[in-house]
Amino acid sequence: MAFIPAELAHPLIFNSIVILASFYILFKSADLIVYGISHYARKLGLSDAITGLVVVAMAASAPEIISSLTGFMTGQSGIGFGTILGSNMVHVGFALGLLCLIGKKISLEPSIFTKKRLLMWGMLMLPFVLGILGNDLSRLDGAIMLAAFCIYLVMLWKIEGKTGKIKKNVEFKNIWRDAAIFMLALAALILAGRWLVFSSIQIAAYFNVPAYFIALTVIGIGTTIPDFAVEIRSLFQAHSSIGLGDLLGSLMIELLLFFGIVSVITPIKIDMAQALNAMIFLVLGITLVMFWMNKKQLTWKHGIAFLALYAVFLAIEIYKIV
Repeated sequence: MAFIPAELAHPLIFNSIVILASFYILFKSADLIVYGISHYARKLGLSDAITGLVVVAMAASAPEIISSLTGFMTGQSGIGFGTILGSNMVHVGFALGLLCLIGKKISLEPSIFTKKRLLMWGMLMLPFVLGILGNDLSRLDGAIMLAAFCIYLVMLWKIEGKTGKIKKNVEFKNIWRDAAIFMLALAALILAGRWLVFSSIQIAAYFNVPAYFIALTVIGIGTTIPDFAVEIRSLFQAHSSIGLGDLLGSLMIELLLFFGIVSVITPIKIDMAQALNAMIFLVLGITLVMFWMNKKQLTWKHGIAFLALYAVFLAIEIYKIV
């Protein structure tokens, strides 16, 4: 602290600066990861929907996954659980709502987004059903979620294989350079996620608010920005399926794959009094997304509904701590 000016040494100012710096590193690192993976996905001939659902979603979800994992590993389960619930509420409420408002009308690829919506909905409900039944996510629950995620991947791969777009004997150039960039970006993500969680805990303590609330709002919104940036870019580049695929893929990866892996390693205790509101609104948001997919397009009217859903959710969470 000797080299830090006195005016910056205040805990609130110092930790706020650390949070802003962490977000910046998270976003730049995630952008490098997304760019690299998407580049090779295009070389393989993968469709926009698959690229969004699996490839981009896996990379763009890294900030919230790293932040949440850091919370669980440091014994801050409120941070761990709140980050995933918060970021996914941003996905199905705020981000999707803005995407629909800006795009006005988003067409859906019938092969994936409409025909398989009921199966995807059922898979996404698994963490909530298993969590409510046992007030925790056990190792068995984790194994069930991982099995569901594997089924999801097999289903997508079969659909993609029928399109005949996947290329064979693709020559990859500069793979070592890209691998090095990927590893450095991943290391930066891990460090930034750790700084973000620790500084958020300090700010929560300073204002005497639950760390869960900080994770649900500040971290949840902040770590979703890379995903939102991908979704907006894809919309303006006439690849809206990548954006919507990123959104839905992030839900599958974070709710099934991430919770599945963490639960297998160490069971997750759920504070129902704390998390029930977010769980209810997230279930409602996911259900609305899957139901409206039957229309084969999302419009600005759906966007207003999603934004209203997120506003009500946020208002209740703020009321709970006042």
